[in-house]
Amino acid sequence: MANVSSLGALVAGAALMIGGCSGGDDGGATTGSTSSTSATSEATDPSGTTGSTTSDTSTSTSTSTSTSSSTSMTTDDPSTSTSAETTTSTTTSDTTSDVGVCGDGVVDAGEECDDGNEIDGDACTNNCTSAACGDGVVQEGAEGCDDGNEVDGDACTNACELAACGDGIVHEGVEGCDDGNADEADGCTSLCAAPSCEDGIQSGAESDVDCGGPMCSKCAVDAKCGGNSDCAEGLCLAGSCQIADTCKVIKQAVPASASGKYTIDAGTGTKYEVFCDMVTDGGGWTILYATNGGDNIQGITGSTEVLGGDPLMYQPYNRTRALKVLLSGLGAEGLIRRQLDNVWIKFDKAPFDANLDLPNQHAHVPVTITASNGLSAGGFIGWANNNINGGGDYNVSMVDGSTCSGTTVQGVDHHSTNYWHLNCGCQRHYLYSYSAGVGDQDASYKVNTGLGNWTATAGCSSTEGAGLALFAAVR
Repeated sequence: MANVSSLGALVAGAALMIGGCSGGDDGGATTGSTSSTSATSEATDPSGTTGSTTSDTSTSTSTSTSTSSSTSMTTDDPSTSTSAETTTSTTTSDTTSDVGVCGDGVVDAGEECDDGNEIDGDACTNNCTSAACGDGVVQEGAEGCDDGNEVDGDACTNACELAACGDGIVHEGVEGCDDGNADEADGCTSLCAAPSCEDGIQSGAESDVDCGGPMCSKCAVDAKCGGNSDCAEGLCLAGSCQIADTCKVIKQAVPASASGKYTIDAGTGTKYEVFCDMVTDGGGWTILYATNGGDNIQGITGSTEVLGGDPLMYQPYNRTRALKVLLSGLGAEGLIRRQLDNVWIKFDKAPFDANLDLPNQHAHVPVTITASNGLSAGGFIGWANNNINGGGDYNVSMVDGSTCSGTTVQGVDHHSTNYWHLNCGCQRHYLYSYSAGVGDQDASYKVNTGLGNWTATAGCSSTEGAGLALFAAVR
């Protein structure tokens, strides 16, 4: 049993020697080689003899390390020997972990992607997750923005697009509305605001940009219109605001137009403010001249402009010869309306022709004359812009016939160069001018011969300041 008792001590000593031999005398560690150490243990036989037994212990270190210890005890007496062998084996293996690293280019467990780069804005983010709207990272080329929140009305929508007018999402604090369409006539314009008369576009019920409709100011010439009420000039023709050529055009476009002041262009594109008679014989008359019947009033053929009075009230009024020519060129009828009895005569030709604006001219025009009660007769109209010191500037006359000084030719007898279109004795005139008392080229209009309810007023009177209050017009 003494030998068995010594076995434990022997094993312990061997282990100690192995630990101590991990480094040799040369101070180096042995790797990948095998070291052998001989250990001697004492064995005592039953007779008391002590012998020695050598046990080899081998240590091998590699990727896998194994240590083996073996102890053998033998007595000198072969017949009584005890053998004990104890073997201890230890194997160690170093293995690298399989847990992946984001950015190594290998998609490991727990990673959605791994592109091995440091670009955070591509399809795979730097935390190895697939790029997605709402992750707070802007994916270049795919997202306009990504604020990582769920607020749809801020600068970045929940679709990761920069907020913009027309996207159908109201950008809070920036847009008043956003209906996502281009219809300017609804309650939200393409400017993402309610229609306004100052938004620079045709919106809401406007007929054109910032004008017309029930809310905005009236539109200027050439602007679009839906009706005459849209136009500052009061006339909507063929869908656009236009300045009418004449009062007749205005009347035709707006039958309910009242008599008064209007803007026309006489076919030239130049604006003229004129007075329109919208009542007499259906209306549409552009007034050229008016007199109150007093003294020192220039005649119908005069060219000095007088605009201060209201011709509809028979106050002195006159347009230039040039404008009278323009308007007569656009007209086909003439009118003389007098304040007395509130009656009129009209004729089926314009009051003047182009020669009025030339020096030393006069004209004779055959016409049909109609009184306000409907009675008609043939006759002539005529005018002179020279030889009118004593009157004779304008005449409306019967058909040709004799006078106290010959026979008329196209309405007048030309018996005196002081009043070129005044017949002898004022005869045969439905309208004449005569003011020979002073001979200062003013006019006093009267009637020698009546027609229907257009009654005579004075056989032949040159008294100044006692003429008819009347106006002359063209249609």
